[in-house]
Amino acid sequence: MQLELTFQRAVVHPVHDTKRLEEGKDLNDALLDFFVKLGQAVIPEKGRPSPVAYLGSHFYDVLRKGGAKDGREGHKNVSNWAKRRLGKEGLFGPGIGALAVPVNELLSVNGYDGRQEQSQEKHWWLALLLNPAGAAGAAAEGDDKDMSLLCMDSFVRADTRFDPPFRALKGGDLESYPVEVTGLSRIGFNMRVVFRATGDGSAGPLPEPRTCRLRAGGRVFANTEAELKAREVGGEGRPGRLEGALSFRLDRRGAAKTVGQYNFEFGERGDEYEPALRLRMGEKPTQCQTQVAHFLGGYLDKEHEATLPGKSAQASRLMEKCIRVPGVPQQETSHDCGFFIMEMILRTLQLSPKALRELATASSVEIAMLPWPSQQQIVRRKEMLRDIVDVLFAAARRYGTGDVEMLFRAQPELRAQVRSALAEGGPHFEHGFDRWAAGDWDLSPSPSRSQSRDRDGRDG
Repeated sequence: MQLELTFQRAVVHPVHDTKRLEEGKDLNDALLDFFVKLGQAVIPEKGRPSPVAYLGSHFYDVLRKGGAKDGREGHKNVSNWAKRRLGKEGLFGPGIGALAVPVNELLSVNGYDGRQEQSQEKHWWLALLLNPAGAAGAAAEGDDKDMSLLCMDSFVRADTRFDPPFRALKGGDLESYPVEVTGLSRIGFNMRVVFRATGDGSAGPLPEPRTCRLRAGGRVFANTEAELKAREVGGEGRPGRLEGALSFRLDRRGAAKTVGQYNFEFGERGDEYEPALRLRMGEKPTQCQTQVAHFLGGYLDKEHEATLPGKSAQASRLMEKCIRVPGVPQQETSHDCGFFIMEMILRTLQLSPKALRELATASSVEIAMLPWPSQQQIVRRKEMLRDIVDVLFAAARRYGTGDVEMLFRAQPELRAQVRSALAEGGPHFEHGFDRWAAGDWDLSPSPSRSQSRDRDGRDG
């Protein structure tokens, strides 16, 4: 008989699920639930309850089940989930600092003309709601009135259209040789610049597209691919026209920057198109991220009314304003998205509920500066997970049960081994929070945090 590992209703099969820990495999929902629930039990210091609520990998899908148009309507699908797992105060008790919601999105592909086509590939990203009790808005008790929804995505998809377009001229003043940039998009490590350029032949040919460069994060990146529907560089006395999209592949340092400025250099250095094409990608949530905020806002309002009768909630009204899209390290494979969100959740479990609520006042830039997992750290974590799963299955065979809580009682040192496998090997997340709280790298403070610091300064 093959024993399965079980922990708080999460089940891991010794063959089908454990294969998903091998290199090149996707993390499935069974493993995600198992490891997050284990992390909730063993990572908080001194046996404290988990500061992060987790309602399962299927929570968001079930919330939308049956064609629910919003979270209020979908609440009936998950009406008892929070209280059953967290007690009568549910998401709004003092011991809860955040709610972690995995989102499994069906990806779409952007064409250079802006059209989207649905793919069949699914991708995990994490919606991390900081301070759910902030759903009460100004009526929230104490100082914890801020709430923020972090859209944490290790495979960024962002698209910005420029209307009017960014425009530069050859030599800075040659009107017959303009270049215009109409769009900038990003998928993971890949950037695409949508442009058009013309020349009347009076000053020679247009630049060869492959000589173009993109600057990001202090780095320079060469063109890797040209998708052009017009490709006539022209020449002396011969007009030219270029139109389409140029691709650039970022490296790890360049990819750490998600929003902000990207400088597009059209042609070679001697071509001197001016003014400089300083393209800006704003912090704009995707359509899916906006939809998640919409559903979670409605769900929180209904949950708040059911949990705290007579007290109003304003999450639906506040939620879209609370969205943050921080730039986090990007995955370098096509299959590690699930491991990234698991690791993000495990790291937040190092913080106290109070710290997580305070973090709701941080800007996207500040959130991005925290020590989120890199690809190398994900590789190391997978090795540790494979090892600890082997250890747990060996203990299950020894004691004749796959119930991990019973194994902890039978072999107490197992708990420390599991904690090490889930929490060690990466930077201490609490240290990153302490640096932020001390203002060591307060690069872009949010108004609420700035005001609170001003008050602290005046009071002192």
